[in-house]
Amino acid sequence: MEGKRILVTGAAGFIGSNLVDSLLSQGAIVTGLDNMFNGRMENLEMAQRNKNFTFTKGDVRDYDHLLYLMKDIDIVYHEAAFTSVPQSILMPKLCNDVNISGTLNILNAARLRDVEKIVFASSSAVYGDTPTLPKHEKMRLDPISPYGVAKQAAEAYLVSYNRVYGLNTTALRYFNVFGPRQKDSTYSGVIAIFISRVFEGKNPIIFGDGKQSRDFTYVKDVVRANVLTGLSKNTAGKVLNIAAGKPIDLNTLTQTIIDESGRKGLSIEHGPVRKGDIVHSFGDISLAKELLNYSAEYDAISGFQEYLKFYKDKYGF
Repeated sequence: MEGKRILVTGAAGFIGSNLVDSLLSQGAIVTGLDNMFNGRMENLEMAQRNKNFTFTKGDVRDYDHLLYLMKDIDIVYHEAAFTSVPQSILMPKLCNDVNISGTLNILNAARLRDVEKIVFASSSAVYGDTPTLPKHEKMRLDPISPYGVAKQAAEAYLVSYNRVYGLNTTALRYFNVFGPRQKDSTYSGVIAIFISRVFEGKNPIIFGDGKQSRDFTYVKDVVRANVLTGLSKNTAGKVLNIAAGKPIDLNTLTQTIIDESGRKGLSIEHGPVRKGDIVHSFGDISLAKELLNYSAEYDAISGFQEYLKFYKDKYGF
C-alpha cells in the first residue's frame, strides 16, 4: 500500500475509520469522505495526525463531488452506507438512494477517472433467511429487508461494471462485524448494544428466543480482508464472504458478555422477534481463503474480549 492513493467512503464510521488507520500505517495516502450522519470525528483522531490523510465532508449521492475526489485515486474502498435493517424497513427510499444510487455514482466516477480498484462493503443480509448453512457465494440470494435488497443490487452493479467496462471491482459480504468504535446506537451491531446496556446496569434484550445464531466477525479481520483485496490481482468481478466461519447463538454470546463484564445481578431479557431479522447466519469463507489467503484470526469470544478491553479503557468502566 506504500504510496497508493486511496479514497475511503464512510471514513468516519466504525469500519471505515479502522480501515483508514490500517491503510495509513502501511504508507498509503488516504482521502476520507463521510456525510457524518453516522460517522464521528473522534474515530479519525489518529488519522488526522497523519500528514498523508485528508478528510472531506460529503455524500456519495453527490456525483460531482465524487468525480472531483477521484482524480488520481488508485483504490476506492466504498464503506459508506445506509446501515440499519430496521431503519431500511421504515425508510426504503432513502436506503435505495444511498446504497444503490450512491454505489452507482461511485462506479461511474471511478470509471471516468480510471481508478484501478473498487472494493465494496456488502452484507450477509443478501442471503436472507434461506435454510442452507453455511452461506456460500453460489447459492440463491433471497434478501428479506430493503437493506438486503439494496446490497444485492449494488453487488450486481459491481459485477456488471466489471463485465461491461472492465472495471476492477470486488464486493465483500461482511458477516456481523463488531469491535472498537462500534458504540451503542440505532445503527450499531448487537454486541455494541449489549455491552452498552450491561455497563449501564441494564439487562441486555434479545429479540426472539436467543437460539438464533450469528457469525460475528471482528473488525480487524474485516480490515485485513479489505487490504488483501485491494492488493489482489485475481478478485476482479468477484463477490466474497468475509466472516469468522464460527457461528455462536445469541444466548451464549450474551451470557458471556454479562459474565466477562463483572456486573452482578443482570440477566437476559427476551423481546418480540423483529421484522427483517434472520434466524441463522454462518459464512463459508473457502473462496476468500483461496483467492486472498484470508482466514479469521478471531472468533466471537476472543474478539469480544479485546473489544471489551477497548470499551473499558475508552469509556472508563
